[in-house]
Amino acid sequence: MELPEFFVLIQDFCGALVERYGPWGVAAAMFIESAGVPFASSVVLLAAGGMFLTGRAKFWTLFIASTAGIIAGSTLSYLIGYLGERLGQVVGSQVLNRRKAAPPPRRPPRLEKIYAFMEKYGTYSIFAGQLWGVTRTFISFPAGAMHMNFLVFLASTALGGALFSLWIIGWSIILTGAAGLLLLLLRILTSLSPWIWPPLLLCAAGLACLYLKKRRK
Repeated sequence: MELPEFFVLIQDFCGALVERYGPWGVAAAMFIESAGVPFASSVVLLAAGGMFLTGRAKFWTLFIASTAGIIAGSTLSYLIGYLGERLGQVVGSQVLNRRKAAPPPRRPPRLEKIYAFMEKYGTYSIFAGQLWGVTRTFISFPAGAMHMNFLVFLASTALGGALFSLWIIGWSIILTGAAGLLLLLLRILTSLSPWIWPPLLLCAAGLACLYLKKRRK
């Protein structure tokens, strides 16, 4: 599925930040995603392992940068949700007097599910939401709108964001290392003399036949 042009531009921008500024770029990318723009974590997944394996940044530096970006972006989203709900109350009650004139508007069904989930699971919903890309991007807005205790929200966000950072940076290192080993193997194989290939292929075919016979027995 092709991404909308706006999100492609955001993803390219985050990739440029990470490439140019290293850990600071990682922090900025995760801040952007946690503040409401998705897809930044995929950039970190692709870049963090390369920075670690090439010595541009240490693991714990990347981990702290990613976690700090998540906490800062989520805090901004929380404040936007909190202030937006307060502003809606003021506009509805004092300017438009909507509380007396008409019942409050119903939320969209998807938003209703998010609110119901948060009301049911409370603090756990924030922690769990930080472990996934899409929910991490949007979970802080309703938390602010529902006036969740800020310190509780901050602790849950920090714990969930830290676990997500460990996961994404760890996988980045593993995938980047595996890709590097595969490229090294391909370079070795392509540098071999053409006369070596027939014996190698015969040996591989013989080992495959022995394995299949042993498995049948």
